[in-house]
Amino acid sequence: MPKKTISLHDICKKNSKIPITNPGYKSSKIGNQMKSLELLTIKPETDPDNSLTCSNISVPSTATELTETSSLEKSNSAESSSLILDTFSQSSASKLIRRKIPRAGHLMTPRHLWIQSIPPKACDVVLTFTKTTDFKTIEWVKSLIVDESNGFSLSVNVQYHSSTDSYCFYLTASFHVLMKAAQDVHLPKKIIGGGGLREFILSEMNMFEGIEDHSNFFTMQERQTLILYILNTHRVQNCDWLTELVESQPLISECMSNGIIEHLFPVHENKTLKWLRIIWVKSFFSLQPLDKVCDYFGVKIAMYFAWIGHYTGSLIYPAIAYSTFWFGFGRQLDQWTEGVWFVVLAFMNVLWLTVYLETWKRYCAELAYRWATLDQRHQLLLQPRLEFKGHPRISPITGKAELWYPNWKRRLFSYFVSAPIIGLCLAVVFVLTILQIKLQDWWDSYIETNEYPTYLSYISKIMLALIIAVLDDIYNIIAVWLNDCENYRLDTEYENQLIIKVTLFQFVNSFLSLFYIAFYLQDQERLRTQLAVLLITRQLIRNIKESALPYVLEQIRFAKISFDLFGALTPSDGPAKPNGERVVSQPELECSMFKFDGTFSEHLEIFIQFGYVVMFSSAFPLAALCAFLNNLIEIRSDAFKMCYVYQRPFGQRIKDIGMWQNIMEVMGFIAVLVNCALIGLSGQVHRLLPDMTAIQTVLLIVALEHIMLAFRCALSCLIPDVPQWIATEMAKTEYIRREAASSKSQ
Repeated sequence: MPKKTISLHDICKKNSKIPITNPGYKSSKIGNQMKSLELLTIKPETDPDNSLTCSNISVPSTATELTETSSLEKSNSAESSSLILDTFSQSSASKLIRRKIPRAGHLMTPRHLWIQSIPPKACDVVLTFTKTTDFKTIEWVKSLIVDESNGFSLSVNVQYHSSTDSYCFYLTASFHVLMKAAQDVHLPKKIIGGGGLREFILSEMNMFEGIEDHSNFFTMQERQTLILYILNTHRVQNCDWLTELVESQPLISECMSNGIIEHLFPVHENKTLKWLRIIWVKSFFSLQPLDKVCDYFGVKIAMYFAWIGHYTGSLIYPAIAYSTFWFGFGRQLDQWTEGVWFVVLAFMNVLWLTVYLETWKRYCAELAYRWATLDQRHQLLLQPRLEFKGHPRISPITGKAELWYPNWKRRLFSYFVSAPIIGLCLAVVFVLTILQIKLQDWWDSYIETNEYPTYLSYISKIMLALIIAVLDDIYNIIAVWLNDCENYRLDTEYENQLIIKVTLFQFVNSFLSLFYIAFYLQDQERLRTQLAVLLITRQLIRNIKESALPYVLEQIRFAKISFDLFGALTPSDGPAKPNGERVVSQPELECSMFKFDGTFSEHLEIFIQFGYVVMFSSAFPLAALCAFLNNLIEIRSDAFKMCYVYQRPFGQRIKDIGMWQNIMEVMGFIAVLVNCALIGLSGQVHRLLPDMTAIQTVLLIVALEHIMLAFRCALSCLIPDVPQWIATEMAKTEYIRREAASSKSQ
């Protein structure tokens, strides 16, 4: 086919997914001059969505100036409907400010007045390049992605994002390619006749339910995960001019680590997202739609929300029991009766945490069975982390080139660099905590001496909570740096080691002041106050830092995009409309959203809260109630982040919460020791048995600790981790598999 030059303006006229810069406004980034594309080959037919498919991009000699006005074609009402919010009444004061300050119009009006998005067609995953990536490299990446030699060819639609002045690929895959990928990753699908789930096999595809419906057999989340797998199968080759790339290494990871590719994310599905915002984010007291969350965000995200939901539901029982004791007659008891109740609450703590941990294991097994991850195969050949560095060598397993890093170097760094730095950080925390507690003592005496209001004493306690939050952030940076230097190959190894480092520091940083007050000062009233301040302050800081602030920053980013592309919002401007006025493509808008970095910080925060409850609620019975109320907000706050603030993450399939389960078990063991120590060192035993000597008291506490640990161990053995009905169903499935294999061999 003869070579033909088409300007970007012509492509935009043809493709309704790309916005056109308003010719009447000169953008600060690109103005009215936009690059043209020289297309060496163009399919003579159009795609089903009536858009051109581009390939073989090369650099044109000059840029083509856009002189004509263009507007976006109207899309189908179902697929290109804008996200319309409630109408906004504009006051005369806001109109005056918007006339004087150009960008104020964006921040004083709802978002639907100044920018909206149009959903893309035939796009599951977006891959964006950095501004500095040249056209030759873009064409080279595209040629590898569409290469059919390995049977995993993707459909690529080249787009230009004017807001970032960069090019991107809108990626999707044919049904046959998706089926081949599903077979490789052992994706479970429903079989006909209500026979449950079974790993997808291409040769037996007719036995799977809904196989005739090519557009709906795989959910959008499954398609996106399969496309990610396909992208990871492509390797670096034939790139002599890119000397920084290692031959035969995964294409995407090499390009992202070397600054060629900037973003890789799945696009949101607007219809399902709107539904989740209504029934999940805004329905405060309703049950979480975990199956829908799993279908949309993947098993790993759904498992976190199931975990925090189960934990919050379990808190109802201690919250009711302890609150009844506290508000009923907790402050009207004599010392002897109060000591008895203290011991009873400590036993109840041990009982509750054991039952909670065991019931979570059973519930987790039920969810893993329902989501077909309980018996999933272990992936032996996992892709290395993007940040993994090493020396090239030939793999003894695959016979291909790979990066290799010796374990002795990692251990050497861990023992002689990481361990001393962590020890130094813990020492700094210890010194600062003691100094802050001394400051509290001085401040309390100063208030009492000068007869100031008593509530001013909370200032020093809130300062301690703020110092703990700041130290957490500082150490997290240090822990990530240490983990990066240790250079773990796999994401699971990296995350597990980071969990160990961070939880060790957070344990000392979060609980040291409470241990000091409880065991050294032995001040139960002060312990109650300090624990209440820590619980409330940490939750407030976290919600502001992780939900409110990112949302505000995201809206400012969107306002900047609207201002740069379309100019200031004047008082006469109405809502953005799908005809091209202040409308951009959905992927372009999602590029400016924050990337979701996983549920690490969320798990960590709940772990610390769990420690507050199981270790010190015998001293402060309202801890369980505070944690319960906090978590009601936390669940919806985290759901808000997923549906409003962050880019959609790729779905991941897991069978449990991994290392966090082990960390919770360790916390349960420590809680037994702490509760027993509180009984002995807080004077409860002496008040109950005044004639007992110090040695007898120690022996009694040790015996009590052994009894509690034995009780916890016995209860764990009596409650199986996997329910019997699940074990039976799994045995039936395995029997059917073996029968099918034997009949096939005959």
